[in-house]
Parts: sequence; C-alpha cells; structure tokens
Amino acid sequence: HNYHLLLLAQHCEHQYITNKMSNIRTIHDTPTASSNRFSMSPIGGNPIYVGTVFGIEITLHPLLLLYFVISAALPWLLNSSTMTMKVWLYLVVVNIPLLFGTVLLHELGHCFATRKVGGEVHGILLWPLGGLAYIGHSGDAKDDLIVSIAGPLTHIPQALLWYGLSQAFTRGTFMDMLCVQALWLNISLMLFNLFIPCYPLDGGRIFAASLQLMKVRVDIAAKICAFVSLVCALGIGLYGFLYNEIIAMFIGFWCAQESYNLYVHTKEERLQEHQLFSKYAIETNDGPYNQI
Repeated sequence: HNYHLLLLAQHCEHQYITNKMSNIRTIHDTPTASSNRFSMSPIGGNPIYVGTVFGIEITLHPLLLLYFVISAALPWLLNSSTMTMKVWLYLVVVNIPLLFGTVLLHELGHCFATRKVGGEVHGILLWPLGGLAYIGHSGDAKDDLIVSIAGPLTHIPQALLWYGLSQAFTRGTFMDMLCVQALWLNISLMLFNLFIPCYPLDGGRIFAASLQLMKVRVDIAAKICAFVSLVCALGIGLYGFLYNEIIAMFIGFWCAQESYNLYVHTKEERLQEHQLFSKYAIETNDGPYNQI
C-alpha cells in the first residue's frame, strides 16, 4: 500500500524556526506578521492555507495535493483488473485523511509542548514527507527533550482510541480493518520516532538532548550524533532500496545530507551556527566549544 511508502517519512520531523527567543535554528526564515507563509516551505512553492487550529496556522505544500491525486489514482493503475471500489476507498482513506490526520496531531503535540515551555509557535506545514512544525523556544536541554518527545507521545492516546473503536465493529468489516490499520500506524510511528536516533528526525533530536542532559561535551556530542545519524540514514536508505520504497530512499538521502552537514559544522568548529547545537556551543579561551 502507498501508506507503507510514507511510513518512514512520517517521522513528522519538527523544524525549529530562527527567532530572537530561540536558540534552536533551522534554515527557514521566521514568519512574521508582515511576511507571508510562503517562507515556511522547505522546498519552494507557495503553501496553501487551510485553516487555524488552536491559534496555529495549518498549511499544505502544493506537492502534497499532487501526492493525494497519485494516491487516489495509483491503485487503479497498478491493479485495474482486480481493484474494487471498497478496496480503493480503504486505500484512499488510509493514505490521505488517516495518515495526514495522524501527522497533524503529532505536530500539534510539538506545538503544545513548545507553548508549555514558554516558546513560540508559528505554524504547521504538511508536505509529502510528513509534517513540519515551525516553533522556537529559549529553554534548556530538558525543554528540548520535552518538545521533541511530545510529538511521538501523541500516538499513545491515538492508538488507544483506535483500539477502543475497533472493538465496536465486527471483525473483518471495513471499519474494523480501518481501525486496526490506524492502530498499527500509530504504534509504528511512535516506535520509529522514539527509537531511531537519526537527525533531523525526532529520535535524533531526543538523542542530542539526552547527550546534553548527560553533560557530554558539545563537540563530542555533535560528532556522536553525526555518526549515529549517518548509520541510521544509510539503514533507512538501504531499506528503501531493498524493498523498492522510493520515499524511504529520499528520507535516507535527506538524513545523510543533514548528518554530513552536522559533521562539517563540527569539523570546522562552527557548531554555534548549527540549528541543533548552537544553543549549547560557545567560544571560550580554552577551546572552540564548551558547555554552557
């Protein structure tokens, strides 16, 4: 199913925006009252405004609409002789509203946690590789950990809800299969996000914050994160290659690129410029980096 192609992609990587109160940065510009939401797009294009949830602006990348069309058409194109309307409807519901509804709740988890630690939330962008929460805060490593882990933890109540609903339907019916699929989707996303320490995915941010809480020297922590992330990225890419999961290969390539970028910042002693470690790295007379 197309849903499996996106499962790895829906790590729901939350991106932190650069702003005067945030010490965690990303390359994207900070949306301001006078700027438009187009600056939130990670790969160009003009994000489409769809509404506001709890004061948080929700936008869709135009490529996501293309994904929706492909997701709806592909089952018929690949299995035209055996495809039925019931199966097609099931695939469409799983690949579009169920998958991206789950992603949206995940990103809202990051946003609510950011507000809890006194940070700012500027919006959520849904795109073909998942969700991006544009957030920033000036807290410490503990706050980083709270914000990073909040997204994956949203899958616990979601999974419990879908399990409860599945008990209300006869086994093997359309609604029962949908509930079971949603249950396993949430379990998979939670485990993937919590236990794959690959930057810039949630697990990589959790890993980095944990190293800082253990008082690991900043440059050493960055090197560890870069190496571990690269290994994970290669694993994700290899999985995509072996199982013909194109999006998984894209995710692996993207993570490998970000891991290499982190390594370069470490090698060139520029961690104070990196979005993940800038708040922990300062120049001192004793060396390029020290613990704040």
